[in-house]
Amino acid sequence: MAWKLPRLSRRDFLKVSGAGTAGLSLLSPIGAMVNRATAGTQGPGEQLSYSICNFCSSLCNIQVTTRTVGGEKRVVKLDGNPHSTLNRGKMCARGQAGMRQTYDPDRFKQPLIRVEGSKRGEWKFRAVSWDEAWDYIRRRTDSAGIKPWEWTMIGGWTSCVFYMNWSVPFAMANEIPNIVASPMQHCVTTGHLGTDAVTGNFNIHDEILPDYDNAKYILLLGNNASIGAVSTCRLVRFAEARRRGAKVVALDPRLSETAAKADEWIAIRPGTDLDFCLAILKEMLDKEYYDAEFLRLHSNMPFLVRENESGQWRLLRDAEGRPQALRDGSDIPHALPAFANSNLRTAAGEAFYPVLFAPADMTHEGKRVITVMQAQMEAIAECTPEWAEATTSIPAATLRRIANEFGTTRPAVIDPGWHGARYGNIQMARRVQAMIQALNGGIDKEGGWLMSGEFHHKAAAFVKAKAEGRQLAAPLATLPGLEFANMVIGAVSRGENFSHGYPGWSWAYSAQQKAAGKEWVALPVMADEGLKESVEGKLQWKDKPYRTRALFINAANPVRHYYPDTYWKDMMMHPDMELIICLDVLPSDTTPYVDVILPSSTYLERDEPNLYGNGVNPDLGVVTRYAAVPTLYDTREAPDVLLKMTEIISGNTEGLINSMETLTGVPAAAVREAYERFQKAGHPSAFHDACREVAFEQTAKRLHLTPKALDQALREKGVYYEETWRELLEHAAVPRKIPAMTPSGRIEFYSNLFESLQDMGATAPHFSVLARYFPATCRPDQGMEEPLGDDEFYFAYGKTPTVSYGSTNSNNPVIAAINTLKKDIYTGVWMHPERAAKLGIHNGDRILLTNTLSGQQAEGAAYVTRQVRRDTLFLHSSFGVENPQLTRSFGMGGTATNKLIPHTVEPVVAGFRSQEFTIRVARQVA
Repeated sequence: MAWKLPRLSRRDFLKVSGAGTAGLSLLSPIGAMVNRATAGTQGPGEQLSYSICNFCSSLCNIQVTTRTVGGEKRVVKLDGNPHSTLNRGKMCARGQAGMRQTYDPDRFKQPLIRVEGSKRGEWKFRAVSWDEAWDYIRRRTDSAGIKPWEWTMIGGWTSCVFYMNWSVPFAMANEIPNIVASPMQHCVTTGHLGTDAVTGNFNIHDEILPDYDNAKYILLLGNNASIGAVSTCRLVRFAEARRRGAKVVALDPRLSETAAKADEWIAIRPGTDLDFCLAILKEMLDKEYYDAEFLRLHSNMPFLVRENESGQWRLLRDAEGRPQALRDGSDIPHALPAFANSNLRTAAGEAFYPVLFAPADMTHEGKRVITVMQAQMEAIAECTPEWAEATTSIPAATLRRIANEFGTTRPAVIDPGWHGARYGNIQMARRVQAMIQALNGGIDKEGGWLMSGEFHHKAAAFVKAKAEGRQLAAPLATLPGLEFANMVIGAVSRGENFSHGYPGWSWAYSAQQKAAGKEWVALPVMADEGLKESVEGKLQWKDKPYRTRALFINAANPVRHYYPDTYWKDMMMHPDMELIICLDVLPSDTTPYVDVILPSSTYLERDEPNLYGNGVNPDLGVVTRYAAVPTLYDTREAPDVLLKMTEIISGNTEGLINSMETLTGVPAAAVREAYERFQKAGHPSAFHDACREVAFEQTAKRLHLTPKALDQALREKGVYYEETWRELLEHAAVPRKIPAMTPSGRIEFYSNLFESLQDMGATAPHFSVLARYFPATCRPDQGMEEPLGDDEFYFAYGKTPTVSYGSTNSNNPVIAAINTLKKDIYTGVWMHPERAAKLGIHNGDRILLTNTLSGQQAEGAAYVTRQVRRDTLFLHSSFGVENPQLTRSFGMGGTATNKLIPHTVEPVVAGFRSQEFTIRVARQVA
């Protein structure tokens, strides 16, 4: 019989799609029973297997139902894994529709090579064998004489999260110092590094999960994504909080999905999140809405500071560089341990109880001395609720009330946020959010921010090793938080790490700009800053040209995900760009510009080559993927592709396997033996299979199991749990039990990270060691309080609940059906009716959008609604696909953000200032 995928009516789809589409219907006891009943129900000829969803970076645990008919095995249903404490058996609409990606007719089915004589940008490819593809890549590499430093790797979150154990060793073995990682630049480093500077984490997506379950007050700022558009594991916890009666306050320029579920929607003016946060921080400090005991013992608020010759605050340190503090009733500084989780003992081991306020007129060597607490209060003395009212448009009385409610309710959570960039001051806003959370002591505590189980595991091991004076082996797999970030930065920022002497081009460009007295980026970590200059021949390193002439793109779509689209198109079409290769599942707006397309399997067709911690789950667990169905097409897995590329670029395949052992701890000898065995057996992805076998052996050994027992446990449940989050907090709570991964081990209100960047010569306000104000400059010549022009609007964008930035795309037929149903809402440009009327614009009218900063223009269709501020335009960023090879999403309509957002970056990590401008609107006349 001919196989047909089951069809779902809209009613049936909404019934089974879980939390993502049904909003808070999961609060219904009946809905919960239906979910429990359907997850795990098997019909005749059906089998269950377990995997990890690949449709966003939440990495939900899933249960896959397959059915075999006439000898053909197919996926027929996806559910949340009922055994998982991460997403608790729930699954969003995107995840439910994931099986359609496997059966998408637009998939790459075999390697493709650009037709001779065609130009990049044209969709002219011919199908070839893998051997011919490899031969083509080898010939192009050799004939052009491409050097290792002339390669740049571009990796999407899939390759960053799942294939980091191969990608980084690949870079080191081939001496490639250049990596652009999406969404690092626009999300992880830009926003989250602000949070991380306070808490010591790195990438809060998979290291911090707010304990909504037990929170009594939830404050959401600039973060519809966590609840309304991305994360099922957060949504299920949020739903439980609502069921228990937690108060929810959401700040958003539009009535987002999250704001619609809140008790209070506050339509804050775009670009003023920092203003709001600083007013709340000041009010909480002034009114003593804080946990003084937590601040005394586990933060650096009691540390003493004094001004240096430049008028900047610096920690008062002893001769050995240790911070100093005062005990009550004394003006004699006492040295504290340089790295510790508690201030209860001095560096000499004496009992100590620090104060938060130094005596008036205290000096040291003629300089005024105060505590970090006092310095922070002085730094934001002007940030009153009345001051913030002028920019945010939120009444001062409301600001005071929220500060009081948040500060006096225990436990309370301010969500750490999702997605960064948007404004040059967003990193500071995220820092202040973390400080607000720390004021109430809600770090790694019930009802507050909970660290992931994997982070606890790594942090505890790191602290133990540090105390014993030894370094952890396999740093890529073992280092936690900022320690991991420092390792990655050190690897690619120094030319001496490579025999050729070239650092990453982003670091070379930063040095070149700094030497020329121009704006420069301090930490261009895996960012695209300087890439265009290296392609165009405008970059030098030690008086030698530094060119980029080849790109390897793995599961990324830079034409859409970095800004603007012309920035990347121009680079990819540059005459000196010799070779562009991509590894992916489906076409994208980037693939027309490449030379070789290598097809990869979907997540439902593969066993994962590694075992992983259970994502952001506070419980400590181990998960992996099991192939639900055999691979449908002639695809290869990422480890095997990287091994073959190593053979072509440098021939150092032994170095790749050895680097894997050094960086990840996977024993090289065992991998080689298994690889040779699988090769002889004819496995198409023999290296991938070898790595998986060894990973199971290594993980089972750590867990004191046999590989067979671990495999059986994961096949039966999909996840193997070691400790619950409550058990972890008893011995590894950060910072109550063990140090945070900050330089001091405490929660840092005074940032040692930003102090080090200042000492490098960074002077912009972004690098302040304390929280401070500097505005978003959406209108460079006018302040936020100045009236907009009649046709001028602030700009905001966000994700739809159906389409996120990961492997999801609107080409999926189920997703496309929902998008079509809500086409006006999803593809239209949201505009308030009062402003629309003044411009003669009606719902559905075609409009022209012009960026007032860059002059970029894009077209759109007006969606006139009162669910957005009068001064703001909003659009969903999921649409505007240009590649007709995506037959369902092409022609859907919508306005692509990459047409409107210029390449303007902030100076800390080169994060895009993707909303820091205004838009002028004109009605288009047919």
